[in-house]
Amino acid sequence: MPRRRRHIRWDRILIVAIPLILLILLCSRCGKDEQEPKEPAAETTAAVVQDTTAPAQPAIVEDTFIVVLDPGHGGKDDGSTNRDKTRFEKNDNLNLALATRDALQKYPKVTVLMTREDDSFPSLDERCEFANQANADLFISLHRNAASEGNGVEIWVNSGDENDMDTLLAEYIMELLESKGISRNRGIRKGFRGESSNNDAEGGYYVNRHTNMPSCLVELGFMSSDIDNQNFDNKLIDYSEAIARAVVELGSDNGLYHEPLPN
Repeated sequence: MPRRRRHIRWDRILIVAIPLILLILLCSRCGKDEQEPKEPAAETTAAVVQDTTAPAQPAIVEDTFIVVLDPGHGGKDDGSTNRDKTRFEKNDNLNLALATRDALQKYPKVTVLMTREDDSFPSLDERCEFANQANADLFISLHRNAASEGNGVEIWVNSGDENDMDTLLAEYIMELLESKGISRNRGIRKGFRGESSNNDAEGGYYVNRHTNMPSCLVELGFMSSDIDNQNFDNKLIDYSEAIARAVVELGSDNGLYHEPLPN
């Protein structure tokens, strides 16, 4: 008798096979997700960068003369402007600080730290804390003046004794700036100009009051003055070298800097 041929029940095979295939694919995808972490979204990364405005933690440097340069304003705070509002103080401050850093680094065993090196906005507290944590020897805040009229350079220190180190630092800087040619020497001033909740007329500008080392705030010409702007642009390197030389001379004369000074 001929053997009956069996018919393959494809419908039953598919009922069993399809769920098995789907289960295998699902397990494979889960394993891949565990091995390959996702990249953060572009918006999240950008937000983190924008929010990072505090200066980086200063490194502890042994046996060097530590100078902190503080370019005023930055980021959302433009500072003062020229008459047609095409020039911003925050940019001039940073350019002067960077040039002064380069000039200071030519001297041996000088460590220069900056409260900002780009268009960021550290708070006044963060600037002071940065310098204090670094145990800096000197702190110089660099600005340009704001007024509808006026010209020249003035340097601000805390109110105090005429012979204190703040005043000496300001005097050394002013003398060498004047030797490079400024429109007017407006003198060493105590306290602060204007009204602000961050400042105290009896003590001075916030960064002068809250730093633990000798400090001063340099107003290098008026943003509204054509002659001061011209001097700033033409003599930026001269001014930065003058500030650097004044800093190391003060350090040398007062036992803070122990390296021989070049002529």
